Amino acid sequence: MIVLFVDIDYFFAQVEEVLNPSLRGKPVVVCVYSGRTEDSGAVATSNYVARKLGIKAGMPIVKAKELGKDAVFLPMRKELYQEISNRVMEIISKYGESLEVASIDEAYLDITNKVSNFSEAEILARKLKEEILEKEKLRVTIGIGPNKVLAKIIGDKSKPNGLGVVTPEDVSRFIDELDISDVPGIGKITEGVLRKTGINKLADIRKFSLEELSKLVGRSRSIYLISLANNTYREPVKPRELTHKGRYLTLTENTRDIRIIMPFLKRALSEAYGKIQGIPMEIYVVAIMEDLDIVSKGRSFKFGITQDLALRTAEDLLRKILDTDTRKIRRVGVRLGKILRSSTLEDFFH
Repeated sequence: MIVLFVDIDYFFAQVEEVLNPSLRGKPVVVCVYSGRTEDSGAVATSNYVARKLGIKAGMPIVKAKELGKDAVFLPMRKELYQEISNRVMEIISKYGESLEVASIDEAYLDITNKVSNFSEAEILARKLKEEILEKEKLRVTIGIGPNKVLAKIIGDKSKPNGLGVVTPEDVSRFIDELDISDVPGIGKITEGVLRKTGINKLADIRKFSLEELSKLVGRSRSIYLISLANNTYREPVKPRELTHKGRYLTLTENTRDIRIIMPFLKRALSEAYGKIQGIPMEIYVVAIMEDLDIVSKGRSFKFGITQDLALRTAEDLLRKILDTDTRKIRRVGVRLGKILRSSTLEDFFH
């Protein structure tokens, strides 16, 4: 098995840097504001400049402002980040057979049947990094390993904007060198219990039987640790189909002219329908504006949307975007959601 672990570096803050390049080089902190007071809430994420000041996710905003007096504090824009995440995940999905979206900024991809060896896997990963950078201006870190966990560990060790590989020949040495804190899913409390028992390295797990370890951290976690320590962990990448499918195209010029935009929108819609197996009940038109900001309008139906209806709806949604925003459009796209699947077309429509 050959698995890629893909992590969008400091995702929320990096998106803000892409949309506002003047932020690059400055400490950027994206926050979830509670609304109680001006500074109430917590840090969602920060860029690496801010992290060097000691600002971390989960930290109260008041504390973060004490550490970063010159930092730029921004509110979290969840819909924007989710839209960009959807697009990145679609790019990733093209490079393998099974995509497991672990979070808004992390995914596992099984490429076992796409490449013959780890050297080819590294070439594929570099192409993936380049495409994401070219299309979305985002830098990602990729870990490559013989299973999901080792791929994630080497990925975490390769941040930011890195590419790490653990080949089958390197696995034994790599596992022997891992600290117990490197293992995903091992929190501070479990780590403390293990260290008190003399387990500081993952390899130390081999000294204990399943029964002995289960008394310390429970049976399921013990099975997980023992399989990792002995290189027998083989949990497959679990495909979690994207809830939305989309297609985005760059216009030949930045414009507000609907006569220029519509042929691109029509093509994007046709290609988006070509990606799905079924019929959607939601359609969104997404416009990437000249300043790279994102504006979207959507509509839901109680029945499946034919492609003809989708085209009419898409044009209407595009007009609404143009009516409510004075900026020129740089890229345009379509996202389809709530995709119904059935063996008979009669089940799709009412």
